Parts: sequence; structure tokens; C-alpha cells
Amino acid sequence: MRFEFTKKIVALTGFLFISSMLFAHGDLSIRIQEKTIEISKKPTDANLYYERGFLYQQHLEYQNAISDFDKSKSLGNYSKLLFFRMAETYYKKNDYEYALDKITSCITIDAGDVKSLKLKAQILFKLKRYKETMLAYTYVVENTIDIRPEDIIEYSNIVLTIDSLDYNGALEAIEIGLKKLGRNTVTFQLKKIEYLKKSDQVEEVINQYNMLIKNNNRNEFWYYEKGKYLIEVKRYPQANIAIQQAKLAIELLKTKFKSTLAIKKLQRQLNELEKSLNYE
Repeated sequence: MRFEFTKKIVALTGFLFISSMLFAHGDLSIRIQEKTIEISKKPTDANLYYERGFLYQQHLEYQNAISDFDKSKSLGNYSKLLFFRMAETYYKKNDYEYALDKITSCITIDAGDVKSLKLKAQILFKLKRYKETMLAYTYVVENTIDIRPEDIIEYSNIVLTIDSLDYNGALEAIEIGLKKLGRNTVTFQLKKIEYLKKSDQVEEVINQYNMLIKNNNRNEFWYYEKGKYLIEVKRYPQANIAIQQAKLAIELLKTKFKSTLAIKKLQRQLNELEKSLNYE
């Protein structure tokens, strides 16, 4: 019965998601029609063509978007935003040379615009012009005030795509994120652990786990992760200590937390980890 109910919930969720997507596209279609009527009344209004072009872009009708953007430009629109939308649309169409040409025009108007420079970096990356990619993205990362974690992660991934062994460069990128968004940003801490592991910096990995344990009120999971890693690097006595610390941390939890599915699962994982340790 519970399984059937779950299936119905999943199906309903999927239906609502698809419906919302269809509604969004349907709404765009209506807005495109309305904008077309406006254009028919003012056929020389550059801004109306830009607005319809942007609607076409959102509707994933990229060629129609480009046509409208070109028309807007021919009517005298040479704004930074127009060139940015053109570059964005060509990028989505995988026409990277055209995209680069348009974003270059955009940057000519505003050389310090980090949003434009980020798009330029992404275009250059697709063109495999890696040195220029790094210059552009480095500027973006260093100068964006409200930078997002995914921007930093993308930057570190670009570093490793250019040189798959440049973990120091990737770690430097993560350090920039930690300085900008806070030392306790878990997304960066996990990525830092990933890079330290791949570059065989065992002591640094352990230090990272110790820091996560120290800086989190709920640390049973991090003790478990630390114990698992210590087994991987064959430090069995230390691994056993981490496992016992995880178990103690669980024992100290309030009853309402101890009875959760997540904690019960973690307890099973700890028992399995301890068995593997005994086996070793």
C-alpha cells in the first residue's frame, strides 16, 4: 500500500513539473504573439525586436532570436545588453566563433563587466583557447562581489581540464572561494578533500576532516568519513578511534535524532566499517 502511494506521489510530482514547464513555454508563446502584434504596429522600434528576440531565446527558438536581435541592431540598437544576448544565444547554439565575436563587442562597451567576461571565458573554453580562458575566468573570480559556489567549482574544473594533474591550481581556486564565501562553506571543503585525496596529500586530508569535525555541532558523519578514509590509507588504529568517536557522537544525540532513518543507516555503515577493520 505504501509503495503504491509513493508511486502516485512520484507520478503526481512528475505531472506537476511537466505541467509547469508546458505552462511556462505556453506563456512565452502568448507573450511572443503579443510582442509580434506590437511590432506590426511599430515596425521600426528596435527595442520591440530585442524584447521579442529575448522571448524567443527563452523559448529555445535560437534562430528566431538571432534574427530579431539582428533586426534590432539594424534599427540602431548597439547596447551592451543586445550584444550579450546575441553572444549568449550563439553560445547555446554551439556557434562559438560567432558567440566570441558578439561578446567581444559587449566587452568593448564595458571592459570590466564580470558577467560578460564569464561568458567569454566559457566560450574560449569551448574553443580550447585555454590560456585566454584562464585569464578571463581569473578576472571574474577575483572581481565578482556576489560570486556563487558553482562559479568557483567551475573555475577549479577548468584548471584541471587544462592540466589534469594541476591539483595545486585547483586547490588555489577553492581557497579563493573559501576566502570570499567563508571558511566553513561545506561545498568547498568537500571539493578540497576530493582534490587532496586525488593528489595523495594524506595528512592534509586528515586535517580537513579534523577541521570539519571541530567546526560542526553534528560531527558523527565526519567521524565516519574520516574513519573510512583512514582505512583506505591503511591507518587502522586511527580508523578504529574515528569509528568509536562516531559511535559516541551518536550516543550523545537526543533521542529524537537517534531514531531517524539517517542515523540508523549511519549506525549500520559504522558496524560494517568496523567489521572491515577487524578483517584487515
